[in-house]
Amino acid sequence: MLFSPRVRLILSLVAAFFLVFVVLRAAFFWFFLSGLELPPEELWHAFGIGVRFDLRLALLITLPVAILSLLPGLLGLRRGQLARKLAVAWLAVASAVACFVYIADFAHYSYLEERLNSSVLRFLTNRGDSLRMVWESYPVVWLTLLLLVALAVGAWLGRKPVAAFARRAAPGRGWLGGTIAVALGIYLYALGIMGQTGTVPLRWSDAYFSNNLQVASLGLNPAIFFYDTYTTGTREHDDELLALRYQRVAEYLGVTNPDPETMTFARLVPGQAPQRPPNVVLIHLESMGANRMGLFGNPMEATPNLDRLGNEGLFFPNFMVPSSGTARTVFGLVTGIPDITWGGSTASRDPRIVNQYTLVNAFEGYERLYFIGGSAGWANIRGVLKNNIQDLELWEAGDYDAPNIDVWGISDRDLFKAAHQRLDQLDPDKPFVAFIQTAGNHRPFTIPDDDSNFEVINPPEDKVRQHSFLGNDQYNAVRLLDYNIGYYLNDLVAGSHYADNTIFILYGDHNDRSGSSRHMGYSESLQLDKHHVPLIIYGPGVLGEHRVVERPASLVDVMPTALGLAGLPYENRTMGRDLLNTDGLSYAITFGGDRSHRPLIGLVGSDYHLSMYYDGDNARLYDLDDPRLEADVGADHPEVFEERKEMLEGLYQAGRYMLHHNRP
Repeated sequence: MLFSPRVRLILSLVAAFFLVFVVLRAAFFWFFLSGLELPPEELWHAFGIGVRFDLRLALLITLPVAILSLLPGLLGLRRGQLARKLAVAWLAVASAVACFVYIADFAHYSYLEERLNSSVLRFLTNRGDSLRMVWESYPVVWLTLLLLVALAVGAWLGRKPVAAFARRAAPGRGWLGGTIAVALGIYLYALGIMGQTGTVPLRWSDAYFSNNLQVASLGLNPAIFFYDTYTTGTREHDDELLALRYQRVAEYLGVTNPDPETMTFARLVPGQAPQRPPNVVLIHLESMGANRMGLFGNPMEATPNLDRLGNEGLFFPNFMVPSSGTARTVFGLVTGIPDITWGGSTASRDPRIVNQYTLVNAFEGYERLYFIGGSAGWANIRGVLKNNIQDLELWEAGDYDAPNIDVWGISDRDLFKAAHQRLDQLDPDKPFVAFIQTAGNHRPFTIPDDDSNFEVINPPEDKVRQHSFLGNDQYNAVRLLDYNIGYYLNDLVAGSHYADNTIFILYGDHNDRSGSSRHMGYSESLQLDKHHVPLIIYGPGVLGEHRVVERPASLVDVMPTALGLAGLPYENRTMGRDLLNTDGLSYAITFGGDRSHRPLIGLVGSDYHLSMYYDGDNARLYDLDDPRLEADVGADHPEVFEERKEMLEGLYQAGRYMLHHNRP
């Protein structure tokens, strides 16, 4: 016999469910997409992704039966009558539930042109009207009969292979042979659930490889997609509070034609029509906190290259990222919306908000490139990038002729080499906007053995810890990131065709855990150190004289500022503003604390910081000249307190609104 009874049992069940799911995928295409003019190669690619999701679902449904087949004695399928009944009952219920999900999915897509997701749960808040709508709109009786048929078919489908397994004797492989067979089976089973080789499993974002949502819909599985959206759901905005604060936010953002009915945040920026549009390179400085740099007073001399750039270009000493975390920063940079999602997840992981307007597309006529040393499947940022940035050339793990050095992929040095090589190959007469996402300044703080002359140094640990570093491993990782920045700009870029016509924007994505220091002032005293990072804009061939821009700045301001420096016209529908061409007050919103249950939000101004819980509770005002958590000055400045509280409420609600209402 080629296969053991257990393998035959599992294969027969998986194959049956898998075949049904693939047929339903083909039916979905036939009903909803076959008449549309969509690229065939993209459809086949999406279909292949969807088939792997179908296999995952089939394996997950079969998993309880597979586990029961491994249990000994009366607990297992071979000798346990109760176990066999439970297995058949499970397969019957799973078949009926799967049938219900697919019925709901087809109905949902035919009505809203969206695959089934957790937003459908909103109908439960008006159960009476929703049930009546379903009764009047769909053949409920016939669909109920179909569910009963699925229940019966599932029971029939499971009874025969389960009974056959119980009748057949276990193969006599011996202890060693049996252990090897089980281990191999578990590995192959897990590989099928993963959906692909490597450390990153197949994720919903893989279906969003195209800018076309109809193509992406073919690559999704409704059951798995519903679960993903349910577990990563974001909280909606407060309609009444947003309406109350809309005018204040619209004035702050400079909305062209404010309208509280449509909740528009759009404003038109005319641009300057430059004769020679400059290139733009945005460099993501992994975990580079402000407190680690000489620019901010750190005496450890860990960042001489970044310090020099800050002293020669435009330096923003009061720059904040809204949320601590790399994925949150990637989302905020690309979309111009602060990632203020709850639940321990990130906006990039929520399929319902993957489709977003982005100012990256305002770089019209530009080549668009993104370089990341590891997998873009991490945190599902591939979906954010490929689904929203038009004609994006994405480089990730597997695309480079360089070895991976740790979990984060290739070294930053090799990443800069590859990025420069590709940028230097581009048409000199066509501008480009490129993103380079470094990862080396992150645990495990790998120092690669490469062709550089970087030297590890180990000062006394107590001295390192006195100045915000947790230890020498982190200290040297910061030094290495700075060293590679110097290598890229001084050794690679110098002499290239894009050297004298490129704006380099360097920003920290967040700060990680820090030791105490004596040089940071308000951001450390008010526990804003995770948000406080550098922003440096450098372009000796494009920009004017060195400037220190003291006004508060936020991550969401980066893309409008970049477009302003490039002189390009654009429609801004984000929460960002051009930091160099905006009058009046500036603020930076922060979102932290217990983001899973009760987030703490804040508004950093040039003079005060207002902090409160997301619901407005425990609001406190702090003077940045006397930044102590115990020194609430709200009672001393009631007008400022009320003004800043209303602004923070407005910006927070506007951000929550935009997450779900700012599609292209």
